[in-house]
Amino acid sequence: MSSNLAKLVKQIILNILFSFLIFSFFGCIQKPNPPMAKFGILDSRDWNFDLYGNVPLNGEWEIHWKQWEPKEEQKPSYTKIPGNWTDSLGNKLPNGYATLRLKILVKENTKSFYLQNGVTRNAFRIQVGNETVYESGKIGFDSESEISNINIQTVSLPQVEKGFIDLRIQVSCFHYHVCGVATPYLLGTHDGINKSFFEATSRDILVFSSLGTLAFFHFVLFLFWRDEKTHLYFSFVCLLASIRILSIGETRLIYNYIPMGMYEFMVRVNGISFTLLYLSFVRYVKEVYPDKKYQYFYQMNYIAAVILIFGIPFPTQIYSKIQSYHLILSLLGLFTLLYPIIHGVMVKKPGARFFLFSLVSTMLLFSLDILTEFAKKGTAYLGQYGFLVFGLSQALFIADRMIQNFKNKEKLKQEKELALAEVRFKSAFLSTMSHEIRTPMNGILGMTQMFGQTSLTDEQKEYLSLIQFSGENLLLLVNDILDLTKLEAGKFELRLETIVLSKFLNDMVQLFRSKINTQYVNLELVTNTDLPKHIITDQRRFNQIISNLLGNAIKFTETGTISLIVWSDPIDSKKCKLNLQIKDTGIGIPNEKLNDLFQPFLQIHSHLSGKTNGTGLGLTITKKIVEEMSGKISVLSELGKGSVFHVEIPVSVSNEEIPTSDSLPNQSFLKSDNWEKNLAEKYPAKILIADDDSINLKVSKMFLKKLGYVALIAENGEKTLEVVEKENPDLILLDVQMPDIDGIQVTKQIRKNKNLKRQPIIIALTANVMEEEKENCLSSGMDDFMTKPLLMQDLVYMIKKWSKGFD
Repeated sequence: MSSNLAKLVKQIILNILFSFLIFSFFGCIQKPNPPMAKFGILDSRDWNFDLYGNVPLNGEWEIHWKQWEPKEEQKPSYTKIPGNWTDSLGNKLPNGYATLRLKILVKENTKSFYLQNGVTRNAFRIQVGNETVYESGKIGFDSESEISNINIQTVSLPQVEKGFIDLRIQVSCFHYHVCGVATPYLLGTHDGINKSFFEATSRDILVFSSLGTLAFFHFVLFLFWRDEKTHLYFSFVCLLASIRILSIGETRLIYNYIPMGMYEFMVRVNGISFTLLYLSFVRYVKEVYPDKKYQYFYQMNYIAAVILIFGIPFPTQIYSKIQSYHLILSLLGLFTLLYPIIHGVMVKKPGARFFLFSLVSTMLLFSLDILTEFAKKGTAYLGQYGFLVFGLSQALFIADRMIQNFKNKEKLKQEKELALAEVRFKSAFLSTMSHEIRTPMNGILGMTQMFGQTSLTDEQKEYLSLIQFSGENLLLLVNDILDLTKLEAGKFELRLETIVLSKFLNDMVQLFRSKINTQYVNLELVTNTDLPKHIITDQRRFNQIISNLLGNAIKFTETGTISLIVWSDPIDSKKCKLNLQIKDTGIGIPNEKLNDLFQPFLQIHSHLSGKTNGTGLGLTITKKIVEEMSGKISVLSELGKGSVFHVEIPVSVSNEEIPTSDSLPNQSFLKSDNWEKNLAEKYPAKILIADDDSINLKVSKMFLKKLGYVALIAENGEKTLEVVEKENPDLILLDVQMPDIDGIQVTKQIRKNKNLKRQPIIIALTANVMEEEKENCLSSGMDDFMTKPLLMQDLVYMIKKWSKGFD
């Protein structure tokens, strides 16, 4: 919808611009060349005023320097009007006063004429013969007696009696750096002059209102799109340009409404408004083309713009000269701005062609105004039309830019939706993959554990060890891929809890000591005395960081020492920075491989050691977890001498006391040889296993039998509800995905059953390890969550954990 609005705006502006060009074209239809004044006489007797309109009184006028009343017998000098006043030799005359005189020959039967004056500096009086018909300001002999003013008016001339009009213009000029008549005087009939003046006024009002409307429209657009500041700066440009029309337009409208004597003030106001317009325009171009390589051009134009401000304290005559030369400097500055705009056209930036067209057209009209200002060309001031063409063209540019932005946003929206769909598909695929791999893995690893408790020969133990090792590696691959996916998808959540730091570290070291040959490798824990007793962090992720780093150190250290060095740096009374350093004397890392160390699926030691079992994701996941915990990780290594991994993690310090007895051990540290064969005697319970997979049922039933329990069995959701109603079990190991009624619905129905003597402990048993699955299970009323493959130590841990609920 927004794109359609921008297209509509673009079409409207194109229509306006086209109409303006058509209007200008028909206004410039070729007419017969009007008569020109020669030696102070203009012959208009052959000119048809009704057919061809008004006659510009251009050409050679008599100039009587420092005379108000010229003497007939005196030989006159001639000056070109419009233009600076000069003598007959073309020498420029200084500031002063003079009478300009023109004899206009007209038809005998013509009774009345009207006159429209041009821009005449600074004060002037119009006479026909000795009769004064109009006066602008107050003419004087010096700057003190003169009161300057610029009015564009139409006046009625006295009735013609002798076949000619003796037109005299008494001019004094002491408040401007160039003197004379800048734009033509017009002679015509009542209808012709009024039409001409009305058209000029209408053009000024058209330009003023058009630019004002553009300013308002783009300011409103900025209010809706605050991030698109081009609208704001363009509205400033249009607003300032529209205000300037009142004082520099064809009819100088504002001078009709201000009191006489404000001329000098208005000259400075024009200078300030031009400076602001210039600055706004440069800032606008910079917003459109913000590249740093253009900064020099922008700064140069900023400096050029503000130079005019420093001329304000000077007398008006000097200030006006500074202002005129400043126009030339500004035009040169605009030329430098062509570079980023032309470059934008070359790289096909949206709307750049409109931008180039508007700037070039404005500069051309601006150049004509400079020539008029210095009286080198006697045309009306055209800058206002340049502003209008610029405003409309820039509106086209912005509309084109908006259309392109809307298209880009729509494209980004589609790409975002596609990316989200891919993420959803990826999550669904990984969930399915996890389920499909973990379900058979439950049978493989479960039966491997059971088989390991039987009497085996050494050869059989070796074969079984290889099976278990391969199964655990496959499970590690699945876990790592899922972890990495969650981290990349931004679904990583920290679950903060209080842990006893010293016990946690000791348990970790003890666990890994059991996995190494202590005859060749020594694993040590080094801590300082300032370590906080309790910290608040995500225990599982903290465990994962240390496990991955210690696991790597053990994998690539055949002899020597592996050290886990821990110390803390206080941040404040409630926080500290925990430093973990894992130092080994292993094979080390080549310098050229350090940059690839944390890249996924890259095993930098694959060509150095046969111990390359793993996914190549451990360090990648570790780095991402550390960063999610607002920490950082670094590594120093020397090939053949070992590596040092350093982790810094900010943690909160807790004063909360938590139990550290062995009654609730962390299942991660429970060893397989700690199975309790008579667990059922210590924690008696009626346990129901609900699973639609026959292998999983058999494995779980054998595990429970090994622990001394006689398990209840249910193959689907409906059977589960029947067994619960009949047997009222203490603990249910409930598969989440069952064909008839899934585990979540089964749980909800059990929780709603008021006929049960007591609610059982329900533990989800699923091959889906995604966080969403866990949240769904717990929110449905389940008490805990276990992932397949189900291992003996996990089962023992859960029974112990929830044993109090069996009573």
